[in-house]
Amino acid sequence: MKKTLITLALASIASTATAANVYNQNGSELNIGGRAEFRGDFNGTEDGSKVEGTMKNKSRFRLNVGGSTEINQSLTAYGFYEGEQTVKSSSDNSKESGFNQRYMYAGLKGNWGALSFGRQNTAGVQISDMSDIATFTGAQKSFISSGDEQVNNTIAYGVQVGGANVQASYILGEEDNSDGYGVSVLYSFPMGVGIALGYSANDVHDDDDQDQIIAGVNYTRGGLYTALTYTNGSYNDEDDFNGTEFAVKYKFHNNFMLIGAYQNQEIGGDKTADFFEATAAYDFADNVYGYLSYMNNRLDAGDGYGDIRTVDAEDTVRLGLRYTF
Repeated sequence: MKKTLITLALASIASTATAANVYNQNGSELNIGGRAEFRGDFNGTEDGSKVEGTMKNKSRFRLNVGGSTEINQSLTAYGFYEGEQTVKSSSDNSKESGFNQRYMYAGLKGNWGALSFGRQNTAGVQISDMSDIATFTGAQKSFISSGDEQVNNTIAYGVQVGGANVQASYILGEEDNSDGYGVSVLYSFPMGVGIALGYSANDVHDDDDQDQIIAGVNYTRGGLYTALTYTNGSYNDEDDFNGTEFAVKYKFHNNFMLIGAYQNQEIGGDKTADFFEATAAYDFADNVYGYLSYMNNRLDAGDGYGDIRTVDAEDTVRLGLRYTF
């Protein structure tokens, strides 16, 4: 049960999987992890803009620190921090930082579940993560803040009840009319099928209301994993949104993987995402992952929402090598 609760508390942080345990004594432990990832885009970037030179460098470095202290046999305190550093363009030698604070939270866990406070994921992210397994996937969570990841001033609660992972979150907004909340349930059946449903809502500073329903289903059998997520809701008082994301992965016995994905999203009837992705990947080791991805970006000139419009989108080829520690 203790292992399950730790997993719940840190469920959104994939990079802790190979974290090094640097201290473990008297009921306290400290882990350090992260990743160094080269990512080079050719022809076009993921937003559809053309790469004018040979390659656009999208590399990044992440570092995280997590720890826990056993207060007594039924209560443990924990904390987690993760930051990310990106690269500047090859022609920019300024000292401007590409630093991004991703997570910073502290919490308590016991047989009753895990409760944490800080910058962290909201409840609906466990559903969007179901189909976020490819290079360019993962935007199902990004429509409204109460369904998004890495959100400031968030209170999050998670508990495992049988085969169901139940999560709830509440955002204590810093601005007037900016609070939000969310709930989600992901139930895993013994035969490898998972189903999930979530709801979130928040106010925005100009007195608009936003809400979101998100649902997902996945299936795992041997080296096969596939998932479908769908979301819709109210983006503001005038416009609704909807999004569909499908992904499938097959890992062969020789550690070679094939991944395919499709994403389509709209706001107010205007298309904001429409692409197919094909990725070939290889696990050189448990913590070394190389990949080559192709995104067929189907956005046309004029697609987009509000003031953010696109020209005819360019396809993207991305070469990547990720080392996780």
